[in-house]
Amino acid sequence: MEQRWRQRRRRIRRWLKPLPRRATIHRYPILSRFADFARRRPYLWSFKDAPVVRAIYLGSLLAYLPTYGAQIVIAFIAAWFGRANLTLMIGLQMITNPLTAGPIYLAAYGIGTGLVRLLQLPPRQAIFDGAVALVLGGLTLGLLTAVCLHGLWLFGRYEARRFRRHRLTRAMRPKAEN
Repeated sequence: MEQRWRQRRRRIRRWLKPLPRRATIHRYPILSRFADFARRRPYLWSFKDAPVVRAIYLGSLLAYLPTYGAQIVIAFIAAWFGRANLTLMIGLQMITNPLTAGPIYLAAYGIGTGLVRLLQLPPRQAIFDGAVALVLGGLTLGLLTAVCLHGLWLFGRYEARRFRRHRLTRAMRPKAEN
């Protein structure tokens, strides 16, 4: 049992290693200019409920918007103003990468076009209508992703508390004497 927990911890650490942390933010080319500023803001690094939930919602909404290429800078600014966890915000921006950006934006456009028809928005110019459809679809996908991730966060928090409680009660039991 203990071996599986160690393996899981190692795997999670491997996944989180490339993401910015308080100690490594100076290594990122764009974010290094703001490293001292970010280090003085503890909420950017906090994994308490409020900063994490804010990061889940802001990061998910931003991940599906057509801002590919500027997402990390926008995520940094959104985390700062939204008082959200920066590591999670930037991690969520990795949803749209060079392999997934095309299919995600195509799906967002399809969903957005359906929403434009449903809301019966008057047509303007083709470029404007396409941009509105892409943004509406991206916000819809982001909101759905955020709700799912929030549910996973709540479930993980519940399981962690239950595990801690079980471990504490087990440690407090008197040892059986032979």
